[in-house]
Amino acid sequence: MTYYIRAKSYYRYASDLSKNLYQFKNNPAELQKKAQEIFKLGLKAIWALSYVIPPEKSPEFKELWEKTIESLEPEDIPEMEKIKNIIFSENFNSEQIINSINKFLEIIRKILQPIL
Repeated sequence: MTYYIRAKSYYRYASDLSKNLYQFKNNPAELQKKAQEIFKLGLKAIWALSYVIPPEKSPEFKELWEKTIESLEPEDIPEMEKIKNIIFSENFNSEQIINSINKFLEIIRKILQPIL
């Protein structure tokens, strides 16, 4: 059950951080940094479901991404890849990033719905 608590905590923290994204709309670099942090926390929420006892070392981004992709419905995979590309892009639009984070959290919430 502790892994459920970890997953819920990561999700709630990501969700709480997303509420303040509009504050950074005029500071694109900070907005992108916050969006990437939210994205990684959302991935950790899914990853946490894979480990009853968390490993001593934090997972690399690649592992987080792979565990999340395994958990997605096939129709959500292209959307998730699109979101990742927007959030980690050099050329980004503040509004796109905010909308992508909102869509990302919807997908994560759908996966975690049974335990939320």
